[in-house]
Amino acid sequence: MRNIGIRIGIVILAIVVGVIAIYPTIRLYTGSDLSKSEEISLSKRAVHLGLDLKGGMHLILEIDTTGIVENPQDLADRAFEIIRNRIDEFGVYEPVIEKQSGGRILVQLPGVDRDRAVSLIEKVAHLEFQVVADDKRDDILPKIDRFLEDQDTLGFDAPFTSYLVTLDRIDMGIDLRDEDSVKALIAQAREILPEEIEILFGPKENYEGREVKRLYLMNTKVELTGEAIRDAHHEPSSGQDLQHMGSWQISLEFKREAARTFASITGKNVNKRLAIILDDIVQSAPYIQERIPQGRAVITGRFSPEDARDLAIVLRAGALPAPLRIVEERSVGPSLGRDSITSGIRAVLIAGIVVIVFMLIYYSLSGFVADLALFLNLFFLLAILSAFRGSLTMPGIAGIALTIGMAVDANVLIFERIREELRIGKTTRTAIDQGFARAWITIFDSNITTIIIGVILYLFGSGPIKGFALTLTIGLVSNLFCAVFIGKVIFNYVAYKFDIRTLRI
Repeated sequence: MRNIGIRIGIVILAIVVGVIAIYPTIRLYTGSDLSKSEEISLSKRAVHLGLDLKGGMHLILEIDTTGIVENPQDLADRAFEIIRNRIDEFGVYEPVIEKQSGGRILVQLPGVDRDRAVSLIEKVAHLEFQVVADDKRDDILPKIDRFLEDQDTLGFDAPFTSYLVTLDRIDMGIDLRDEDSVKALIAQAREILPEEIEILFGPKENYEGREVKRLYLMNTKVELTGEAIRDAHHEPSSGQDLQHMGSWQISLEFKREAARTFASITGKNVNKRLAIILDDIVQSAPYIQERIPQGRAVITGRFSPEDARDLAIVLRAGALPAPLRIVEERSVGPSLGRDSITSGIRAVLIAGIVVIVFMLIYYSLSGFVADLALFLNLFFLLAILSAFRGSLTMPGIAGIALTIGMAVDANVLIFERIREELRIGKTTRTAIDQGFARAWITIFDSNITTIIIGVILYLFGSGPIKGFALTLTIGLVSNLFCAVFIGKVIFNYVAYKFDIRTLRI
């Protein structure tokens, strides 16, 4: 009866800690009245379901090196780091991001919206600041009309300016239906445009019931690029911006040296417009009212909260060194994930019930102790996964099923040793002590060798192998505590408490 009180206290403490650890998981997956903030909070402390259970997407990406002379491996390494930073900030739990041969990148994202995730990953996010050449518009546009009238090679009878629509008091734009025609005319007239002038467009927007894009004449000189950004975050548009009232904006903060450059640029171009260009699309072109010394700028537009947040993420993470191509894409739907969960849980339950019934029949009431230790083993396994925010996959469920077998094997070894001690005439209490002591070394050896293999699989394996190795390793570590320590505590407590002389085993 030595230290039995302390041992019972350790068991109770372990169970209490386990309940606290596993509660967020139970609440997250069984609660039907969770608010968004509560769901996010619980997700940070719960077991996460892998791609095969929760659904999501599997992508293999490749760098498009067309026209790029830089080392392809260097490009792939830079792209890998940028993609990883973007996904980390996006908030995906347990993503898989791995380098593959040939400079390819594997990305697995459980439980995400496909279109939003692809947009976040593929966006080059090449940010530039250029001054708008509003003072050249009255000269350049008629010049294009005269040139095209003389050429007339594309068969357009109407002048270029006839495609333009007046927007507000400042900008001109084009109807979205005329976009291909207008771009063809611009390409034809490129030779007569000054080298320091280019024509860019804004994003699609709705103006008086029709879809349009704003047209900008830009100075080709790039004043600043996205490399100058130190931080970017999204926020609701200010109330002073009537055009974008109710939408969201991205606030930018420049690095120290870039802030001085930005102050100089704005000081030299007061009363002109400074365009913020993302991937060759003019997101906004505000007037410079005065020199801006603080090193801050704002990208306004018709952004939803999700769009603004994603854009802030890619700007913080940096621009991709080259465009990406998706060479393989697979999606796992939530319904398939639910079917996998149902099948996996059914398999574990059937295995557990068969084992429980066998132990009760073969070892009588002692089998009940083994079943209780088995239940606690599974409980601690899930609690440890929750505490360390582990990910549960379909192979992980297979690891749990195998853990059940290994856990019962430990109890069989213990009970058979106790039987041997009873056969040679030992008292019940002595048989229990000797049975646990002599079975311990065998149990430890068999479990520790399997744990070593599990650790190696986890460290050097990938994807499904990691999931299997994780649950198997945790289950075996938990088994050493449950089968040996807790099992012995229960046997000793019952034997001493009720002064059992004969043990049915």
